Amino acid sequence: MADEKETVFCTNCGTENIAKSKFCIKCGKPLETISNDGIEEKAEQPEQKGSILDSATSHLNSWTGGEGAVKVSWKEFFSEVFKSHTEDEAEDIFIAGTNKTTPSLSEISNEKVQPWLFSRILIFMIAAGVLLSVLANLNPNAIGDRVAVDVMTCIAVPMAALVLFFETNVYKNISFYKVGKIMLLGGILAIILTLLMDLFLGDSGELNFSGSLLTGVVEESSKLLIAAYFVQKLKIKRIFNGLLIGAAVGTGFAAFENIQYMFMGNQLASMSDALIRTLYSIATHTEWCAIATAALVIVKGSKNLSTGTFMNAKFLRFFVLVILIHMFWDWNLFYNFRKIVIPALVLITWLTILVLIHAGLREVKELQSAVNNDSISNKGGEDYSN
Repeated sequence: MADEKETVFCTNCGTENIAKSKFCIKCGKPLETISNDGIEEKAEQPEQKGSILDSATSHLNSWTGGEGAVKVSWKEFFSEVFKSHTEDEAEDIFIAGTNKTTPSLSEISNEKVQPWLFSRILIFMIAAGVLLSVLANLNPNAIGDRVAVDVMTCIAVPMAALVLFFETNVYKNISFYKVGKIMLLGGILAIILTLLMDLFLGDSGELNFSGSLLTGVVEESSKLLIAAYFVQKLKIKRIFNGLLIGAAVGTGFAAFENIQYMFMGNQLASMSDALIRTLYSIATHTEWCAIATAALVIVKGSKNLSTGTFMNAKFLRFFVLVILIHMFWDWNLFYNFRKIVIPALVLITWLTILVLIHAGLREVKELQSAVNNDSISNKGGEDYSN
């Protein structure tokens, strides 16, 4: 006869189970058996799917002051992209942010963010690029037509990304007119500051470890300092607003930098080069600056920016992460592995953004809960709009 028991009782509910079972047939709890040395052994639980993803989002969420893993559903986030929308709906999005169109706190949704208009902007700009390409082929001697093709193509993704961040700003308290000004002025100023810092620090021009790290530090610092100016000027204190301001500065930087790359060596780049450049913009300057600026706003809160804000560990975690992503993106050591490295960096970038969006929704809930608890009065309460 075998020494092994034929049945075992669940220590949780007392139900009798087959000895080889790992989980109770009634309550589902792991079963415990007694080994020969008298020590209780609990049946091993299978490893949960998505545990690495949950661990990553939980870690990032803790940086924002939250707890636990963040549910990531790309299907839900982009679900509205594949639905039909009217021009009136698009216009309603673009007219947000004025005194007459900024909603009250109670009217703001704190459940989810589902942008869609950015996809139409992307399609429109790509279609414009194709039409300009047709024009260039019909008029091959006009160099201006070829320039227009490259410019329209290489800025398509950054501009669409900016619209995405404009849509995610659930407060709807910053107009697209203001966002456009920040994009143009902020982008140009960030590039100027980058060039000045390169002159001061010395730009080796090589994308080895030190060169790529220096590039990441200089460019991310330049964009952040310009974004910080607008954060201070506009008295920004909400995460969604920080994401949008950072995205605006980053988009301007990305667009002008992409255009610069179209004329490297006094030679106009091909349309394929413009396409590659714009596709790489799916998770670069716009998104990196949005992350860093949102982190800055989390630390800043309702206070003014100070040296302590930039030295705060909560901000520095995100800022160092952005610099490292930028460094690995540029580092020539990984050029032969870009098909693996780039998608991984894109995933890390967007996971971080989704965690910050989650933190932004949590912030909205906290504000609304404070109002409901009469912690914020209608007259003397804290102004949520910025």
